[in-house]
Amino acid sequence: MTDEPILLCEDRGAVRILTLNRPRQMNALSTALATQIVDAVDAAHEDDSVAVIILAGTQRAFSAGADIKEAASRGDETPEAARAREEIGRKSYDLGARTDKPMIAAVRGYVLGGGCNLAVTCDMIVAGENAVFGYPEVKVGLAATMVTPGIVHRIGPKVAFEMLTLGENITAEKALSLGMINRVVPDDSVLDEAMVLAEGLTKFESRIVRVTKQVFLDSTRLNLADSLDAAQGASARMKKS
Repeated sequence: MTDEPILLCEDRGAVRILTLNRPRQMNALSTALATQIVDAVDAAHEDDSVAVIILAGTQRAFSAGADIKEAASRGDETPEAARAREEIGRKSYDLGARTDKPMIAAVRGYVLGGGCNLAVTCDMIVAGENAVFGYPEVKVGLAATMVTPGIVHRIGPKVAFEMLTLGENITAEKALSLGMINRVVPDDSVLDEAMVLAEGLTKFESRIVRVTKQVFLDSTRLNLADSLDAAQGASARMKKS
């Protein structure tokens, strides 16, 4: 038993760094951890002193995915508890859309399953050169359900289908070539590089960056015509303000 927090929070100027902190479990996404991540992003969204959010992991893993031990202990789970758990899981898989502030994932080691989705939901990803990405669900006898929408919408159908159905892990360099991530750097430089990107974003007017992200989010969800309507509406609001 330990009192060590499972999610660390640190502010560096206008950048808030949230670090998953279950290293012995390879940052497996327990219900408690997923809840704290969602709550922390919501809090950062409401905090006017925060302009950019970085989501980071520990050395061996950003996150290896769902907490298998917790899942195995749910035999007597009530329907109400199951619904609450599923809802928090859904929120974590659409984490980047909970805020119009830019989110950057800083990942090292294993980035798998739900952990891969957690990274993909961020607006940019900086990966260590030894990072490993993948969706192992089908290989362990599970349908890839909740992990599917995020990667399809953020990465694209061809890459997503291959990763989800073959279950093969890919390297950081491969992920970069597929447009899945933004930077590959030495493992010990991941957070530093994420901070460089974050501090670059803080130099611009926050309102402009946030409106740009909102139009970006709309464009990932809507068809072209509706995306243009959303963009036109955002432009009109900017002119009035």
